[in-house]
Amino acid sequence: MHLPTTITVEVWLLVLLLLPASSSAHDVNKSPVVCDAEQRIFCPPATSCCPTFKSRREPDVVVGYSCLMGWSSRFPRGPCCPHYEDEIISKKLDVSSWRGGTGCGNGYECGVSSIGTPNCVVNSTAHPTDYDGKQIKNKYDTMPRYRACKSFAKDGVEVFGLPIPLSAALSYKSSSSLTNADELTGHYMGQLAYYSSMGRSIADNRVNSDIKTAIIGVHGSGRDAGTYLCALTSLMVDASKERSFLRGQRRNLNPKDVLVVAPWFMAPVDDSPLPSSSLPYLQWDAQYPIFHTWRYGAESISDVNHNNVTISSFGAMDVLLESLCDRKRFPRLRRVVLVGHSAGGQFAHRWALSSNSWCFGGGQFAHRWAPKSDLPNVRIVVANPRSFTYLDDRRYFAVADQISSLEADRRSLAEDEGTLTPFHDYELRTPWAAEENECNGFNKYEWGLDPDEEVPAPYVINNVQKLIEHGDNSELFCRYASRDVVYLTGQRDIEILSAENRYKGLHGDRFQGPSRRERSERFFASLQTRGKELEFCGRVGGEDTQVHDRNIVKDVAHDHALMFSSPEGILAMFG
Repeated sequence: MHLPTTITVEVWLLVLLLLPASSSAHDVNKSPVVCDAEQRIFCPPATSCCPTFKSRREPDVVVGYSCLMGWSSRFPRGPCCPHYEDEIISKKLDVSSWRGGTGCGNGYECGVSSIGTPNCVVNSTAHPTDYDGKQIKNKYDTMPRYRACKSFAKDGVEVFGLPIPLSAALSYKSSSSLTNADELTGHYMGQLAYYSSMGRSIADNRVNSDIKTAIIGVHGSGRDAGTYLCALTSLMVDASKERSFLRGQRRNLNPKDVLVVAPWFMAPVDDSPLPSSSLPYLQWDAQYPIFHTWRYGAESISDVNHNNVTISSFGAMDVLLESLCDRKRFPRLRRVVLVGHSAGGQFAHRWALSSNSWCFGGGQFAHRWAPKSDLPNVRIVVANPRSFTYLDDRRYFAVADQISSLEADRRSLAEDEGTLTPFHDYELRTPWAAEENECNGFNKYEWGLDPDEEVPAPYVINNVQKLIEHGDNSELFCRYASRDVVYLTGQRDIEILSAENRYKGLHGDRFQGPSRRERSERFFASLQTRGKELEFCGRVGGEDTQVHDRNIVKDVAHDHALMFSSPEGILAMFG
């Protein structure tokens, strides 16, 4: 039955160009976007409703909607590209799992490349602005299209809550006054908010025997978890065409077997919905002691109802992961993919480094962390983080009297698919005294593993210190190397970053590189160097042996939706 909405394509496109998108910046982390109230069709917050028309011959009949994201929830979305149901059917796509279309970023219009590939072309007559009225500078003539996700029924974009037990909050803390963990069974401190493609499936006790793959999407600094739900559900059909995530197998990924979970690390400034139970939603400070504290494993805001007990954002993620690893509830789950972008990429990297969860096992190296039971494989995808946590105090410095000329033309670097750091002119070493005086916080957490009283992270420091003896990081390195980690880097993510300032003008991340892309390649190179020093922790692989994997995403800058839906992104998650 056709939906009652009718509108011509021409009028619809004109409205899209003249008016703001369906939701504003103030809608972020709030209510779902209403596409059709009568039919109860909705999109996640910070997305736009895109109509699907019956056919080009009947362009005034709307038969459904999909949801369009942008590169950031802080900016208006661009236009939806016309999408027709009859063309979906003619291409023999599974309409039940994919009805979405495509769209473009703000300031671009729908186009087609010279070889017939759909793309987005800059609109030279448009003057796009952000929500504050500041002009947006579009740097590139063409961009990939955004993949819109299928619209939801209302309960599909509701916020759910995962109860967090008190025992999880105390497991990594050392205090003689803490209650015995066995006495805390059944006691909870609050809920971790999350969106889900399958409702409350991780928060209730029902058996989910159909789910074989679980994807956890960790949002960035905008805390727009709904757009991560949309971005990850939108790529399922494309991912199903690729080879299996499990190495050596060729079984296709069935979108109906996939659970997508997008946790929301709430902040007090968020307009959060009422919790679904008496347990409050957990929150993390958005500004103190530094911005976006949840990204480095900070403690939650004190829960006055339980003697000011707090939990690390990483500890809350452990609970989510272990809920999925519970074979009584998810008996057929084979793989868990945790993917984070930007601040979410920082979260993914630092959590993978510091987590002691029993769910981890296997990986690239044979050692004592191999799984002792039937556990799903856990893969972590680290996409475009601003900074990394180095495992020792060495960084890459230019060799004396060598000056790189790479900074001359940043735009040309965006089209370069190779390595931007001239490693033949660089060496991995500890900073000299004069260099360290200019940046004496370079190895403090979150950029290194030295404790920092100004940025307390007891989960990380306590878990990591258990594996470091007398300054030897080999135990910690081999555990991290054993985990299945893939680094994703946008080819165009080359913007020069202003260093994070915490130490009275001294910038702790300035030794990591000028841009996210260069920081990624330098950290990855440092892992290979340390791996060779430790003979790759006993792994046998000859010249092909390496620590983790890294892919560059062609023609994409700092954009989670385009990163995830790219061929490289799908390969990173499921290859």
